[in-house]
Amino acid sequence: MDQDSGATGQRKGTYRLLFRNRGFMALWVGQMVSFVGDYFYWLAIPIMVNRLTGSTLMVGLSVISTALPMLVLGPVAGVFVDRWDRKRTMVVSDLLRALLVLLCLLVRRPDQVWIYYLVGFLMSCVGRFFFPSQNAVLPLIVTDKDTLLAANGMMQTVQTVGLLAGPALAGFAIGLWGEQVAFLFDSASFFFSAAAILTITVPHTTAGRQAGDGRLGTVWAEMREGVAYLFGNQTMVGVLVCLGVVQLGVGAINVVWVPFLQRTFGVGPEGLGIVDSAQGAGMVVGGLALGLVTARVRKRPLAGWGIAVIGLLLAGMGLAPRFILVVLLVFGIGLVLTPVQSALMTMMQLAVPDLKRGRVGSALNALTMGAGLLSMAAAAGFGETIGLRMVYVIAGLINVGAGLLGLWVLKEPDAPVEALTVEETLAE
Repeated sequence: MDQDSGATGQRKGTYRLLFRNRGFMALWVGQMVSFVGDYFYWLAIPIMVNRLTGSTLMVGLSVISTALPMLVLGPVAGVFVDRWDRKRTMVVSDLLRALLVLLCLLVRRPDQVWIYYLVGFLMSCVGRFFFPSQNAVLPLIVTDKDTLLAANGMMQTVQTVGLLAGPALAGFAIGLWGEQVAFLFDSASFFFSAAAILTITVPHTTAGRQAGDGRLGTVWAEMREGVAYLFGNQTMVGVLVCLGVVQLGVGAINVVWVPFLQRTFGVGPEGLGIVDSAQGAGMVVGGLALGLVTARVRKRPLAGWGIAVIGLLLAGMGLAPRFILVVLLVFGIGLVLTPVQSALMTMMQLAVPDLKRGRVGSALNALTMGAGLLSMAAAAGFGETIGLRMVYVIAGLINVGAGLLGLWVLKEPDAPVEALTVEETLAE
């Protein structure tokens, strides 16, 4: 058998292993449905705030309210994620968010917009416990190093399907029945995710035995340990620097994208849904392509060059004369986004021991989100002054710089982290 035939068989074998992994498939399907619901929510909120207030600043505040917990609560949440049963943490997090999102149904007038900010803040607080738990669980249920990159690629396609189905469905549903339907659907999707996670069997590791105590000094010490590992590992320092610069650009886009598209091109909810769905279509193609080359590609150049390309496409969106060109550029962003995110996530999972993944991942998210918040605040405050198109151009150029910087500072993990200590008795 020649080299190409062997590589093809290996790639098919990678996907076969993942599809036979019941724990991974339950997590994957549950998160896919949840992300579809999330995009209903994420599309409805800026539309409602923009409609009720007509202010880019107020739209920006709705985004910032969800980002603040990543900075403030993230590192502390990581300490407890490394102590608690991660499966139970994910289920409880889903159930709480399913109830919280229903509070958005109360908003009817401009003076009630603060409810969106409160709900976004609280849901993000709860999410700070969910996402580090999910990232820490994935290497426990997908233990092969090469298969793990493909698994991360498939988890990125969760966002892909969310972008394909969520915005398109949400745009038309909101156009037909109003924004309230988005909050009902998002709540139902969280309940579905919780039910799917309950079916997963997660091996017990020593991470689940770190009960610790709740004293401030102990929590602070464990949090510092995670931060120290983050800054003491060359791979993680590279990921931190690269993502920090990326967030300086991307944060602004999160604030202005709805006002930019509505005011520049006159699109409604359906048009906004089409744009996000175009990104999702690109992510589908990118995720499939990643699975075909996973055994041959190196993660550092994949991440660095990919981020730079995304930056060029973002700048192009700011200069685009017609809406159809925006749709095509967003498709290109999606095409590159899945491989980039998968490469960075795999590097982190291979560089960080299981006992520290929650703390290190949360510290990483908090520090990079600090850069994102600066970008969001600048876009919310000065977006109208410098022009929404110019925000896209500046953000794109920053991302080009981040990609080139990543080629210099990112480092492939030297070796997989130590073998997991798995107890004979498995968590149900």
